[in-house]
Amino acid sequence: MEIRTYTVDTYKDIPVPYAIFKIIYADDGNVANTQYVYVNEAYCQTAGIRREDLIGRYFLDVYGEGERRWLHYCQEAVTTGKTVHETIYSPEVQQWMNFAVQPLSQPGYVSFIFMNISKEHAREVHVQRGRVTNEAIVRIAKILNDGESYEAAMNHALEEISRFIHPDRIYLLETDGVTVSNTFEWCAEGIESEIGTLQNLPYEEYISGWEVSFRDSPGVIMEDIEVRRRMGDMVDYENLKRQGIKSLMAFPFYRQGHIAGYLGADNYEVTDQFNTAELLETMSFFLGARIMNHQLIHELEHLGRCDGLTGINNWNAYSDEVQRLRQAHNRVGVIFIDMNGLKGINDTEGHLAGNAALCTVAGFLVGLYGVDHVYRLGGDEFVVLLQHMTEGEFAGQLKRLRDEASHLGNLSIAVGGKWIADAGEIMEAIQEADDAMYRDKAEYYKKKNKK
Repeated sequence: MEIRTYTVDTYKDIPVPYAIFKIIYADDGNVANTQYVYVNEAYCQTAGIRREDLIGRYFLDVYGEGERRWLHYCQEAVTTGKTVHETIYSPEVQQWMNFAVQPLSQPGYVSFIFMNISKEHAREVHVQRGRVTNEAIVRIAKILNDGESYEAAMNHALEEISRFIHPDRIYLLETDGVTVSNTFEWCAEGIESEIGTLQNLPYEEYISGWEVSFRDSPGVIMEDIEVRRRMGDMVDYENLKRQGIKSLMAFPFYRQGHIAGYLGADNYEVTDQFNTAELLETMSFFLGARIMNHQLIHELEHLGRCDGLTGINNWNAYSDEVQRLRQAHNRVGVIFIDMNGLKGINDTEGHLAGNAALCTVAGFLVGLYGVDHVYRLGGDEFVVLLQHMTEGEFAGQLKRLRDEASHLGNLSIAVGGKWIADAGEIMEAIQEADDAMYRDKAEYYKKKNKK
């Protein structure tokens, strides 16, 4: 069998960019430039330059003085007599290249061979970016569940996010759909806090326009706030401009399908090291969940300490406060109030009327002393606890209560009070105030029965 000889066409048949350069030395013996001796078709295609425009020309004349780094690789190759391997981004061809510089058998010459690895590099960057982003998410999520108090954990989490995206300001906005308030923020050094000015703003006017962004994106991404001006959203634009915001990214969190707030960052840094949008979007979920849990716990605590009928403090709240006062040893005045004639109202007008009467009395007491100091113990019995008063001041408050009670119309209350200098003895004061109230009630019915 005859074997036919095949002549390799080195210009066309080598599938990767390949070039041979003559070394041009400076007087000090270092590589000063290189001269094109040979290039193949793949090299010309990668460089976007014809072969006849390269052969015989000096490398720095083609690409300029800014690309002297290639000469350093040539210097290393001819000095060591070994092949130099490297991976770099080449601005000349705008691609990631894996290359080798090899000294040839002919002294003073080197060959370059290139592999375009832009796709491989992009995949590697994507994987690395995802890994770093996930690590950041896990790290911040742990902060929210490491046992810190609610306020400390939220502030700590915002600070940790700032370490990754380096914003001017990162913040949480919470809304009930009617108003919106800034509840937490982290500011970079030299950046003025905005939390004090962003309270109870009209949601519709302030940020409802952000929802338009959700048609195409899970969040609000404004790489340039001028977009808001071009959209005609001048209220949002002027507010952002006033705060010195040039770019903004914000992602919503939800409660029962409705927007409950946003995690936002102003003038953030974009980097290839991780996915800024993915980080903020995911953390908006975790931070939103922590907020919702806190609100739920607060609501449950409120229900446990709130009287379901009147909305004031209940027996649980009263019991906790009494225990606290016993440890504090402050001056305290105790007033017991019992509604006269509730049974009669229930019997003649119905329980709805009786409930309304109880709410009226509760509102009357709150109007005099504030909601924090008034408790319903059950039935028709109420207590008021007043701290840090002198005995004379307390006597004045007791007289004021009796005087104002005359304005309750057809409703009547029995009142008894006791002041003590040391709340450590509050249990005795409670008993004395309760006894005084029952004496007042007995006097009320005694007078009523004489009529």
